[in-house]
Amino acid sequence: MRRNKLKDEGLSKGTKSKEKQGKGKWNKVKASVIVGAMALSVFGAYSAFTSVTDTKVNTFNIVAGEDGAQAGTIVEPNWDEENAKDMLPKKTVAKDPKVVSDAAYETWVFLTVEVPAFQATLNGTADVYDAVIPNFNADGKWTLIKSEKSSTAGTNSRYIYGYKDKVAAKGETSSLFTEFTVPDFTKTEALSDSIDISGRMIQTEGYATLAEAAAALGLN
Repeated sequence: MRRNKLKDEGLSKGTKSKEKQGKGKWNKVKASVIVGAMALSVFGAYSAFTSVTDTKVNTFNIVAGEDGAQAGTIVEPNWDEENAKDMLPKKTVAKDPKVVSDAAYETWVFLTVEVPAFQATLNGTADVYDAVIPNFNADGKWTLIKSEKSSTAGTNSRYIYGYKDKVAAKGETSSLFTEFTVPDFTKTEALSDSIDISGRMIQTEGYATLAEAAAALGLN
């Protein structure tokens, strides 16, 4: 009976030992699963979905230009200098200045006309007068910006006009005037001089009106 008891105890001990081993293995298995789960969780955190958007290419260009550079030409299709020689009172000569733009952008255009003043008698009054009178703004498309009439013989009267419409790139204005006439003087001094015409242009971008453009150029 004692031997059996020992055997039973040994068996019991062996069984318990096996159970302990089994529990140890199970705990190890559980630990492995937990560690594996943690590893999976960490891996998932670094595997978030990423994406991109499409690309918009906004192409632009800047036109060539330079402040103060010549961007237009004054042309006078009907002007013939031979017709302006030895002029007498009431003589009229064709002269039709207009501006042809060379600019690659829309512009406001201004013309300055300088007319020589001299001593003469008109309607019985001796005074300083402009030697000739252009028929300014014949078509109504120009507006007077500034007038400076000379009161001193040998100097010039100065008239600045602005073209009312915006001039397209490579476009042109109408003629500021189409002719000029010698007033009906009853007495004059001999005069050999010229009408001088110069132009100014400025981009329309940033200058909504002709008045704003004239102010920007200091023409007022």
